[in-house]
Amino acid sequence: MRANLWITASLLLAACASVPPEQRMLEARVAPDALRVIDNVLRHEGPPPPSPPLVRELLARPFAAVDAASLFERAVPRDLMALAEPAANGPAVEIRELLEPYLASLAEAQGVLKSAQRGAPLDAVALLRELDTGLPSAASMHEAAKYDAAQIERATALFLQANARLSLALRGAQERVRFPDIAQRFASAAGMVSIGTRGNDVHGADAAVIVDPGGNDTYERLPVTGGAISAIVDLGGDDRYRGSDVVIHGLGVILDFGGDDAYESTGPGWGAAIAGASLLVDYAGNDTYASGHFGQGAAAFGLGALLDLAGNDGYRLGAGGQGFGLAGGLGLLWDHGGEDRYAAGGLRDAYDRGAGVSFAQGAATGLRTSLGGGIGILRDDEGSDDYAAEMFAQGTGYYYGLGLLWDRAGADHYRAARYAQGNGVHQAVGVLRDEAGNDRYTLSVGVGQGMGLDLAVGVLADLGGDDRYSAPNLAQGSATDNGVGLLLDSSGSNIWRLDVPNGWGRADWSRGLPSLGLLQYDPARASFRREDKPVEAPRPDAVPVQPPEPAGRCPAVVQSPAATGITLGQALAMLGPGLVSGDVNGPVFRLALERLRHDVASELAALPQSDFNVAWPLYAVLRCALEGADEETAKRMWDGMERMLESPYAGAIAGALRARPAPAPQMQRMVERLAANPLCSVQVSALVLANTAGAAQRALRSSCWRLQSRALQLLDGLGVAPEDPGAVPEFLRQPFQASGKRSESSRAP
Repeated sequence: MRANLWITASLLLAACASVPPEQRMLEARVAPDALRVIDNVLRHEGPPPPSPPLVRELLARPFAAVDAASLFERAVPRDLMALAEPAANGPAVEIRELLEPYLASLAEAQGVLKSAQRGAPLDAVALLRELDTGLPSAASMHEAAKYDAAQIERATALFLQANARLSLALRGAQERVRFPDIAQRFASAAGMVSIGTRGNDVHGADAAVIVDPGGNDTYERLPVTGGAISAIVDLGGDDRYRGSDVVIHGLGVILDFGGDDAYESTGPGWGAAIAGASLLVDYAGNDTYASGHFGQGAAAFGLGALLDLAGNDGYRLGAGGQGFGLAGGLGLLWDHGGEDRYAAGGLRDAYDRGAGVSFAQGAATGLRTSLGGGIGILRDDEGSDDYAAEMFAQGTGYYYGLGLLWDRAGADHYRAARYAQGNGVHQAVGVLRDEAGNDRYTLSVGVGQGMGLDLAVGVLADLGGDDRYSAPNLAQGSATDNGVGLLLDSSGSNIWRLDVPNGWGRADWSRGLPSLGLLQYDPARASFRREDKPVEAPRPDAVPVQPPEPAGRCPAVVQSPAATGITLGQALAMLGPGLVSGDVNGPVFRLALERLRHDVASELAALPQSDFNVAWPLYAVLRCALEGADEETAKRMWDGMERMLESPYAGAIAGALRARPAPAPQMQRMVERLAANPLCSVQVSALVLANTAGAAQRALRSSCWRLQSRALQLLDGLGVAPEDPGAVPEFLRQPFQASGKRSESSRAP
């Protein structure tokens, strides 16, 4: 690969201090094909999983992710934004006059929500047990996915509209809302209604709707399940909310209009919902929020929102919240003002990557290969704020999710470990945008700060102030595996620190195609440091190359007996972390080899489909099973694999055949069927197995760029010129224009 082939390398842009509209400027500086790599690969690997359309649009046009305002407006319902709009002065009013239409609207929303159930209801007791120790399991997520999303959305809209109307009326009347002299209770279409006093009341969870005029009150909360409604309207006082108000197929809301309030829970809650909607709006005061796992603006297959409109607030979370979107969910934490503190812990990481898994502070995730992620947003409008988390946080998306952290003012401090601060991971989008202030960004492990990993988009845009960036590696405008990573900060005197030279615009090739890393800065006011020592500014003509293909060594087979009592699928899921770390469970690995060698077709047919934790270890284990088999066993395996070529595991079969091909006649049949597979990744393996110039020339006519790249490499190795090099994108074609042959550094495995 020649150094002047700029589009095949990462791009390092030195910009003027004045920034025009970011997206238009960035797209004008990059050749269009470079931004279409993610889209081209994904379009040739089958339809995307259920996921927000906005995510797929951003993967097709990565620089649109810089526009946080547009992302927010497209993701957040207008009915939810209405709760934050100013209220005009209104007349005095009796509380019962306001409650009558409100209760009718709640009952209507409840009826629509109940109609969303399809089949058996969610097991709320089991889900609550899961949330005690972590996030919802894959099984629970798939059960929640059975609910009618359109009906949940309609019920949520009705619920938001009802609360917005009530909020505007109450704020307009201010102190002129008239309450009865004594506490009251009465039945309604929405359930039991309780009206409190101006004293310090204690409210249990035995009423569907609680309205309190003032006083320092205590609220005991319980989960909202089975289509139930729970609404609290508190007009003033320093209140305390205890327990857990997580929604599991229900509708829950807290509207608190004043006071320094404490929301305290060791479990899930405070704007957290699954298959329903949960809303917490606090209009004034210096408030504190504490919850365990799944809270403070978290949702799956519904809406979970926490809006705090004033005050210096503190947020403390176990994991999974502060703007967290699981599959089908919008999780929002929106803080309008004040000097705020956000802290999130982390769940244990099975892969031991240096910290816990937070999924917090503008984060979204899905279930890889089966359910795309949701949308998670943390928006802070004013004040100098502090953000602390571990992994997957602060503007991070995983597997068709969109995570956004949008801070609009103040000198802020962002601290995390890994996969954070504008990081997209595996076909996802992660964005951190900071509008102003002297900010500090710190990653203790690396991977983030405008980093795209594996067909993903990661953006960190800082638009003002003298900023400090610190990370060990893979950060600050970098990308791997055909991702797009952008760090945009061309204003202020900024300091950039990395420990190793794989950031600052570094982006290596993968799948025979480029990644794209961009660091945009003002060269007159930038300082670069490596291990705290000054270094020269990074060169824009540094040319990354295709990493070598992993050797693929098989773990040693232990001599002890194989494990018993587990299925092949369970064994594969157990082996995954060890295959990454190199510490493989020997008896479990031996069991997997023996199962595949005994009856590979039956074992593959019995595997759970669309489970990434099973599918990806299969690639390594199936190859090792075939590679180490005796001749008789290998023949039996080839026959079994031939019967499974139309299964979801065709790619794993092709990988095993590359390690140990079948006899020629059988191999020819299998290659022909693999070449007809609709997935381009499988077609690439078929082309490698065929290894003929004719197959390569035909592949050049494909619209799949990774297949074209492999065809060019194959022709290069055979010493054959491509018949139509103009059919491939410019970044693949240009090397042939000079010599008709690709250089060694550009070859893809």
